[in-house]
Amino acid sequence: MGKRMFVVEARRLLPLLFLLVLLVSLSIYDTFRTSPTVAPREVATGNEVNFTIADKGERKERPIFRLAEDPEGWAEVANAWGIALPQYPFQPRHEVALFALHAEVQDVQVAATGEQDLEVRVKVGTKRDHFQVVMLPVKDVLLESGQTTWTFADRRGAVLEQFTVGGKEEAAAEQVPKK
Repeated sequence: MGKRMFVVEARRLLPLLFLLVLLVSLSIYDTFRTSPTVAPREVATGNEVNFTIADKGERKERPIFRLAEDPEGWAEVANAWGIALPQYPFQPRHEVALFALHAEVQDVQVAATGEQDLEVRVKVGTKRDHFQVVMLPVKDVLLESGQTTWTFADRRGAVLEQFTVGGKEEAAAEQVPKK
């Protein structure tokens, strides 16, 4: 059995290696280089008006949050935002509806900050042209006497909106004697 030896001379491979490097670099260059495609302009008709774009961009919508504790509030938010009410049997005695516009609710946490104070912290992600209706149990997010502070924060913890439901103003209004 004879052993065969295969010898390749480096000087014969150098041109092939050079061509291979050129081919790879040209392929990489072509993938990163973009050229805008221009559609051919058609002949203008008699009623066409030339225009100039002065500015363009995207408008960032600020998330909006509303609570509905009764059927009137439920319908009022839906009408104000121009959305169709979901086919859901809303039960105001047992649940609160949280409406979120330009946002997506990701997490809800509740913490008692005092005997008559409750904080509901809602973590949301901003999402343009998106709305959600989230149902929450009344016993978990509202106090019978006292106030509930709703805090809406983004993923990084920055507060987007904060408001208080209940509180001293409503309690004082209830204590005013009726004539």
